[in-house]
Amino acid sequence: MSRKGLGTLGGVLGVALLSLFGAPLEWLKNRLLFHPGSKLTIWPDEYGFQYEEVWFGGPDGRTLHGWYLPGSEPALLVWFHGNAGTIGHRLEHARLLSDQFGVGHFMFDYRGYGNSRGKPTLAHFLTDSRAAVALVKDRGWADGKQLVYVGESLGCAAVVEIGIEQPPDRAILLAPFYSLRAMGDLVLPPLAFVVEHELNTARAISDFHSPLLIIHGTDDQIIPYQQGRDLFAVANPPKRFHTVTDGGHVNLHLAGGSAYLHAIGEFLAGP
Repeated sequence: MSRKGLGTLGGVLGVALLSLFGAPLEWLKNRLLFHPGSKLTIWPDEYGFQYEEVWFGGPDGRTLHGWYLPGSEPALLVWFHGNAGTIGHRLEHARLLSDQFGVGHFMFDYRGYGNSRGKPTLAHFLTDSRAAVALVKDRGWADGKQLVYVGESLGCAAVVEIGIEQPPDRAILLAPFYSLRAMGDLVLPPLAFVVEHELNTARAISDFHSPLLIIHGTDDQIIPYQQGRDLFAVANPPKRFHTVTDGGHVNLHLAGGSAYLHAIGEFLAGP
């Protein structure tokens, strides 16, 4: 059979499997994609932050947990973290950026992460991200300031999706993937088809028009550096790309040194 014929057959089988095993496949996708961290053990005051603890979102309006960390300068960073860990694990990074630029932060955990209740799913991942942006706007935390979305890994997909609906003034993507299907082809090729239409950042980014900075490390063992370059290639201007030589997946702010901070500072100050 030709390659085209095999591809068509694979698509037909994929549709049949999704129809027959829809619920189990949804469970599998969520199990593979989300790796919730344990309860919070690190708090903002341990890093010298003044902060407001907030509960919001979900069916009861109190499902999600987050922190508002005020800053002295006119920029607020809203963090959309990756598929592991909690907001506590991002405090060191936030402290570094606050010390350097005086920015404030809003950090939250998706359902099932940290102190947030419930279980993470692809649908909840985006719903929770929307709720975070809505809270920032309702509380007026970004009034008169630059609203900056910061995505890490999986969170980059939320930044693009939500940024189309609720555009930020700027967006920073740290170690983004090209698409969930592209990641599936790397880590679990036989089942990659089940995420064909999920979180296709490369396709969605054509409708994203906020100024964009993508940062990726050349030694990223989770999401290949080339995926960040490929996503940058299809993104709309204005855009910038910063390479962290020998940077891994979660240590860009440490491995990047002064050049990393300079790239972010230039971006925040740019037109």
